[in-house]
Amino acid sequence: MAAFSALALVIMACGCSASSSATPTADHRTRTTTGVPGTTTTTSTPSATPTTVPVSMPEAPGWSLALTTLPPGGGFTSLSCISDTFCVAAGGGTTGNGAALVSGSGVTLSWDGAAWSSPSVYYPAPATGPITAPVLPTITCTSGPLCVIVDGSGHVSTGDGTNWSNPVPLDAPVPLPADPADPGVGHPGSRTSAVSCPTPSLCAVVDNTGHTFTLRGGSWLPPQSFGAAGGFGASAPETALYQSGRVGVSCPVPTSCTAVVGSSVLRWNGATWSAEATPWTTSLAPGTGVPVSIACPTVDLCAIVNGDDIVVRHGGGPWTPRQLLDPGRQLDAISCPTRAFCIAADDSGSVMLWNGSTWTGPLHVIPAATQYTGVGVSVSCPDDRFCMIMNADGDYATYTGPGPDSAAP
Repeated sequence: MAAFSALALVIMACGCSASSSATPTADHRTRTTTGVPGTTTTTSTPSATPTTVPVSMPEAPGWSLALTTLPPGGGFTSLSCISDTFCVAAGGGTTGNGAALVSGSGVTLSWDGAAWSSPSVYYPAPATGPITAPVLPTITCTSGPLCVIVDGSGHVSTGDGTNWSNPVPLDAPVPLPADPADPGVGHPGSRTSAVSCPTPSLCAVVDNTGHTFTLRGGSWLPPQSFGAAGGFGASAPETALYQSGRVGVSCPVPTSCTAVVGSSVLRWNGATWSAEATPWTTSLAPGTGVPVSIACPTVDLCAIVNGDDIVVRHGGGPWTPRQLLDPGRQLDAISCPTRAFCIAADDSGSVMLWNGSTWTGPLHVIPAATQYTGVGVSVSCPDDRFCMIMNADGDYATYTGPGPDSAAP
């Protein structure tokens, strides 16, 4: 297998050889799930039967036809799958006009391999008073199942995909500067966060105000702070981690995490977080508002997508120079379950596939969002045989294939 670090980023017309998968059954039905200790069973609202997306989409090798779910009172902002029979999508609390006009409850929908559940509320909307709906919730799920949701308001909730604990603040919120630069397309003035849990005993959270939060052995460690609130887009070293835009974190094991905030990178070594050399030169201006996503399939391999570029770190070496991956598009997400398989997704609903030596694509598999624009596209691959991609409207498709690693000795 060619080394990932070689970055043979051949942007070529799709030559995928995986066989096409059958279109999954897409009827909504409510699943009954036993509540996990310490969580609250939330109320669900009925959902209607979804329909095939009313957009002509060609059948793509290995991918199902694009289907749609019903948006849960707002856009889907994050997706996490731990198998081909367990995925959870988080959303709600956002509108097509961006997070500055949030309303409604935070909800999740669970996928059992054939159908989506009715929405489960994890963050109830207040009956009266100021709107406190979640902003850009992001979710990660691991074995158990245990799922953790964090959002831009600094709250965290845990559950099994259907039953959720009451959201609690991770820490006192960091005041935002007056009239900050847009911290993400379509989301003026909002805080963003990311979460990764390699096991139920370790979770890492990072936000775009230079803070990290770590759950270890069931308890949250004191947060660590990097940078100062000098304003979004500030270029001084002390404000380098107070950045606009989406952030990312990936933990392949409990003793290794890598987080990306703006143009800065943080590392977790099992005991503490520290800042490391940036993978970008000064030509990537901080505070650009461009989303970033990171995937680390192993402790010695990480890939970051930013704009239409990708950078990679292999072993103990430095990050590679920026390489063009998706010309003219905006890469929203990347998922790498193994070092020989990655899928990156852009804002048009197209995917690029890494097979261990080259990238193929882009391949258009779902339509771009039209109702909840500016939220982005999510992709989650629990292994090299199954992936799901979803846009903010709830349009989704699944990938089924033999998996490149299946042929390895």
